[in-house]
Amino acid sequence: MAGVRSRSAGALEALVMRALWTAAAPLSASAIQATFDDPAPAQTTVLTVLSRLETKGMVTRRALSPRRVTFEAAVSSAQAHAADMVEVLEDAQDREDALMAFTDNLSEADLDLVMDAITSRRSHRER
Repeated sequence: MAGVRSRSAGALEALVMRALWTAAAPLSASAIQATFDDPAPAQTTVLTVLSRLETKGMVTRRALSPRRVTFEAAVSSAQAHAADMVEVLEDAQDREDALMAFTDNLSEADLDLVMDAITSRRSHRER
């Protein structure tokens, strides 16, 4: 149905990034469009999302010729998700409460990973 949005702009960005992160090589806009379930966004919409992601530093554009352009992720999935978590934390009214609430939701395995990361980071800082 023309003119009706079925996904938010943020959801489209996430789906485009997921396509790029899982790809073995840079993708064209049409190849990215083909990764969407129905209803797939128009190719112009995919290009607009890619342009916005490029402006944010998330995507790199490679022009093989004026009509052959491919895109690849400029940041890893881990880097992007970490940046999202930091942004949410920075918006918290009470950073300590937000961190405590976050850790309350982690599994024991996740807590172990966080503790290992903290230990590793501190040992690197002390060198």
